[in-house]
Amino acid sequence: MALPELMDEARARTLRRHGRIVTYVVNRNANFSRVCVVGCSFCGFGRRPGTAGATSDRIDEVVERVGQTPWVTEVCLQGGIDPDLRPEYYLDLVRALRESFPWMHLHAFSPMEIDSLCEKAECEPEEMMAKLRAAGVGSIPGTAAEILVDEVRRKISRNKLPVARWVQIVRAAHRAGLRSSATVMFGHVERWEEIRAHFDVLRSVQEETGGFTELVPLAFVPYQNRLGSILARRVGGIRVLEEQIRKRARRLYPLARMVLGDVIPNLQTSWVKLGVAGAVESLGWGCNDFEGTLYEESITRTSGGKHGERLEPQEIEAAIRGAGDESRQRSTVYGPAENRFSLVKKSCQPSTRGHRAL
Repeated sequence: MALPELMDEARARTLRRHGRIVTYVVNRNANFSRVCVVGCSFCGFGRRPGTAGATSDRIDEVVERVGQTPWVTEVCLQGGIDPDLRPEYYLDLVRALRESFPWMHLHAFSPMEIDSLCEKAECEPEEMMAKLRAAGVGSIPGTAAEILVDEVRRKISRNKLPVARWVQIVRAAHRAGLRSSATVMFGHVERWEEIRAHFDVLRSVQEETGGFTELVPLAFVPYQNRLGSILARRVGGIRVLEEQIRKRARRLYPLARMVLGDVIPNLQTSWVKLGVAGAVESLGWGCNDFEGTLYEESITRTSGGKHGERLEPQEIEAAIRGAGDESRQRSTVYGPAENRFSLVKKSCQPSTRGHRAL
């Protein structure tokens, strides 16, 4: 199918399913550890233990930082794979945030982090999911997926958990009542047949568990990481690589709507990857969700991302209106959300007393 026809059909399917409503979430990130032993070639965020910038935050520091935005409805917790962080740190961090901000949904820990927690605690994913849910985790980010083809994963990160392990952990989360996002990282070494294989894995999991809340395609950011440097040299420069990524985005988003829209109805754009103008354009490619406010975006920024680390709700709503659509704030799991942005009160300020530090 030619690209204009593909985009038109993807947009038509989106309108039939969602009308002209485009959702967004008022959320923030809290990246608590920059220490990482995995060594992904596409990442500029992680630091090897003992190198400059290889630090993990105390629990009270994370709580204080989250307290700077007490109106958010979601906190996304992700960090590097720090071998010195014990499972108790993660559970205590969740408990501390739950105690201080009971209205916030905790969207916490990637499958890669959970795999590490299982290894440290010598337990199976089902047991770890029960512990995380009891502590206060409400859902998990479906990151660390990249491309769910082991051959591709070995090329871009040879220490990444295998596809079967990613699927096992996500299934365990869904069965424990913890829903997750689903992601795909594109624009690097993957081929179209591998993207289709990735979609097949997501469909299989979703048909079994129904646990994915949305699909989030993530464009590779090539500016300050090893993989970007390699690919730029290979194709004839960073500008050529940028255009290749843009071309892939224009086909991948509508293809995702066509292939998976019947089982994963929400397709999320990414203003932090595409820019606000690119995210607005992608609403015509099948997207019905505009991501979130973020407030603390570190992972894309450290790979040289050019589009900032935060948007205010008013800016998101203005962008959606500019596309001719109607904005609607949502919860993490795509239900209605209370608009707390203009209702911040003194009682929302956090209490950090009694929280165990790192």
